Amino acid sequence: MKTNRQVKTKLFMLLCCMYFLLNSCSGPVPVPASKIEDISRIKAEIDMYQSLTDENENSLSVTLYDEKGKEFGNDSVKIAVNGKTVEYRIKQQLYYSKNYFYHAENISPENGRYDLQIQMSNGKKFFLASIPSLKLSSSRNIVYKEDAPLNQDYSIQWSGLQDVNVLYLSKSVKIQTKEKSNIETFVQQAEDTIKIGPSGNYTIKKEQFSRPGDTLDIISFKFTAEKTGTVNPHLLKGSSGKIKGSHEERVNFK
Repeated sequence: MKTNRQVKTKLFMLLCCMYFLLNSCSGPVPVPASKIEDISRIKAEIDMYQSLTDENENSLSVTLYDEKGKEFGNDSVKIAVNGKTVEYRIKQQLYYSKNYFYHAENISPENGRYDLQIQMSNGKKFFLASIPSLKLSSSRNIVYKEDAPLNQDYSIQWSGLQDVNVLYLSKSVKIQTKEKSNIETFVQQAEDTIKIGPSGNYTIKKEQFSRPGDTLDIISFKFTAEKTGTVNPHLLKGSSGKIKGSHEERVNFK
């Protein structure tokens, strides 16, 4: 009898461990509709992408978090941008994990802005955020050579890129190995972040093109416009509303 009790006890403990393990791997659990009914109990992260050549070509993603930092999944909470309802989505990840977010595309700005409103599960509506749209510009205002030699300094010029304020520069290099092989290895290096204005120029010295063991292959120039919007001050600390768009050009080096 004692052996049977021991077996049952161990089996019970094993089942409890499995239960807690599965729950710990399940990711953020949807918050019941009755639990969060005030905007002051959530954090909102709002990210927008907008094309710099067509303001109606854009996408919006909103993720809500509770006071413990867990994703706030609740399909009874509604979000709208410029009067258009934003779709609530659940994305299945690995190991039973899920992401909860709101997504919309091709939203027309009104008076140069994207205004977001949230409706809680009890029907209360609140201002969520207001994000400015990005001014349009043309990549034809970026003057550069698409193919460049490795033995000369390289320069790129631009003008009239309204709202563009950051240049992200990334490099792909060819790795030289000691072993003789027909297979070439390429590595993407970390981006450099350069603060710029709507007009300017940038020069890279030829001495930066090659280092012992690698040779420059491609440089990507991402001319980016980034702006920060206004969020409801009653949201939890860390809430944000951001928008960005970019022109990207690539240069091949030989």
